[in-house]
Amino acid sequence: MSWTDLFPVFGDEQAEAFASEASPEEQGFLDECFGILKVFNAREGRHLVATSLFWKSRNLEEGPLEVPTRERLMVSKSEGESQGVGAWTCYVKPLLQGARILEKLRPEVVVRVYLAADLEFLVEDLVGAGCEVMLMRGSSLSHNPGAMWRFLAMGEKGRLATITDADRMPEVIHDVERTERVAEGGFGFWRVPYVYGGQGKSDHPGYYRPVLACHFGVVGGLEVERLLRAFVWHTLRGTMPTNCRVGGGSGETELPVFGTKWPDYGFDEWFLLAAVYPRLAFEGTLTFFPKAGTGNLVPNHWFALDVEYVTWANPRSEVIYFGVTDFYEKLAKGPQVAENPARSEVLDEMLREKGRGKLAHFPVVAEASRPATLVVARYMEELDWLGRVPAGITVVVYNKGPRIRGKAALSRIDLLEALPNVGRESDTYLHHLAKHAHDEDEAWTVFAQGDPFSHQPRFIELLERRGAWSDLQPLTAHYLDDNETPPRVLKRLEDDEWVAGIPVRTEPVSAWTLGMLNWRDDDMGYRMFREHAEYYQVPKGWSLSGHFLEMCGLHGLAREAWRASVARFAYGAMFAVKNDRLGRIPHECIPEMRRLAAENWSIGYMFERLWLHIFGLPFPVVGERVETGVVEPF
Repeated sequence: MSWTDLFPVFGDEQAEAFASEASPEEQGFLDECFGILKVFNAREGRHLVATSLFWKSRNLEEGPLEVPTRERLMVSKSEGESQGVGAWTCYVKPLLQGARILEKLRPEVVVRVYLAADLEFLVEDLVGAGCEVMLMRGSSLSHNPGAMWRFLAMGEKGRLATITDADRMPEVIHDVERTERVAEGGFGFWRVPYVYGGQGKSDHPGYYRPVLACHFGVVGGLEVERLLRAFVWHTLRGTMPTNCRVGGGSGETELPVFGTKWPDYGFDEWFLLAAVYPRLAFEGTLTFFPKAGTGNLVPNHWFALDVEYVTWANPRSEVIYFGVTDFYEKLAKGPQVAENPARSEVLDEMLREKGRGKLAHFPVVAEASRPATLVVARYMEELDWLGRVPAGITVVVYNKGPRIRGKAALSRIDLLEALPNVGRESDTYLHHLAKHAHDEDEAWTVFAQGDPFSHQPRFIELLERRGAWSDLQPLTAHYLDDNETPPRVLKRLEDDEWVAGIPVRTEPVSAWTLGMLNWRDDDMGYRMFREHAEYYQVPKGWSLSGHFLEMCGLHGLAREAWRASVARFAYGAMFAVKNDRLGRIPHECIPEMRRLAAENWSIGYMFERLWLHIFGLPFPVVGERVETGVVEPF
């Protein structure tokens, strides 16, 4: 059995049939799908980094999204998201950030964005970041054709094309270099294969993908637009086979290929499998197979058949395995050998002790009489929960989103002010500090987001227990309770910061890198602060907290940060401050701090990591006890 015996291949004769038989109406529909209306900031350069930007539900059955606006992009679920993160944070901001990074590092590389017609309001932002923008004639119907627009860059002869996702832009410099090295080596194509669905789908050929759509590069010149139009045309006519053929003769079985439904999720990679890969394989392919056995990158027989095909198509093709120290060991053991998760009898006993200990015996503290002001940074959140805020608390809401309509919220708000939607909650807090004097030293100011309960489900109870607060009181329990941020074991073990039986915690981080100290935060946290350092060109070895606080004009605190090894923060920037501490931010520093908050997406996370120290929490000092030689905190 060969690759072409198993998988459908879109042939030249099918492309020719489209050219001769497609009606004007069908051609017009495909013009709307793949035609370019206008080009903004056209740029010359041998290397294109191509990505698509659109806003549609990932799957057809999810139904349509609302008409996109800048505000809706910032809060609504969108294509490819599973955690409810706004499309702006997940796609637009990383794209703008990555484009600026690439412009600094490799100004000759062109970042090209294929932009849906209904997102034209983003043109100014993208051009401002140095992007070349191809405004499409139409909008994506679902996940496609939007996900396929970036493939058009492969058609430009004499240019290199690196294809990526918008959210991968901050790291795309590595793909750029890979494309260039591959071309210098005489290859025409590099790719990363994978199994959609991972180990559970590895035995089904219909889930094997020879090309990850957001992670490949080519030497341009493929007639890709003609193939795109013809492929969609045959799909709509039902003349493109969509099954794999396993076995032979009377024993042959047909299995469906995932993603063949137009314009649903996965159709872009189905096009790469059937129309692009069989052609590019002859140009010489460098295949990168990373970390076998992890996620979707699992050993399987379809990959073996793939390697046979690609090396037959061009004997110069090569496969590189990287990050796979246990690759051959896993193959030798076979999939039937179960992994043994780590166990710890010591940890089990510690957790049992916790269950018998003080968690069940916290005293209940009577409601405090000390007055407080609750400052709420609101965007789109529902605020009816304000009706449960205890008496004795003044409620101030700064609204950066649409009008608040809930009667319960409006009746409880003492001061409501609209602000421009810039700078996240950091700008909101700073605006409040600049505008309002707080002369009652024994009173509190509480800073919170519009939905405090994702970070602290017992937020209202905490407000009722102000008598148990410290002068600078963190109010969060976690990032989200349904994930491992922080890991559940830490939340069970570490209860020394709890307030009157209510879980509260701060996270220790490196004062220099702002990375977690007690556990690995490999994805978003690491990326945020790496990108912050790249954007502000912070030299390697510098303290990020010291540099940032100096940018804010807080030079004395910056000096402390430069000397510190550890910092602590509360997720979601939710905390309470005794009013006599609010003056630790000089009024003359606030305008520059607000400017920074609006300048770059990473600044909000810098403030989140450092608010407690800005209001007087000492940086923990790590020293050496001379008499024992043991290094421990004090």
